[in-house]
Amino acid sequence: PSPPATVPRLPAMSAPPLPEMPKMPNPSTGARGLAVALIAAGGVYLAANQVIFNVDGGYRAVMFNKISGVSDKVYNEGTHFRIPFLDVPVIYDVRAKPRSIQSLTRSIQ
Repeated sequence: PSPPATVPRLPAMSAPPLPEMPKMPNPSTGARGLAVALIAAGGVYLAANQVIFNVDGGYRAVMFNKISGVSDKVYNEGTHFRIPFLDVPVIYDVRAKPRSIQSLTRSIQ
């Protein structure tokens, strides 16, 4: 028999390359960043809230230290710093209060 006829091969067809798609930001990274920022802000707020204390007008404070006891310094009105978990401010009312004294005798005016 005669040799089989060869079929001519066609060149392989390839599709043109697709353009690169721009990378979209991952939505979870934005939410994660916001959560980290909120937690950090909350931590700063709590730390600042533990470090300072206020003495209002008409009050005075003394500091009680859990190691050394009561200090001699008297804190006037205003904002003051303390060491958290070690210093405890004890605030006293020092305003003059009116008193009425009852008497059985009549006062002479």
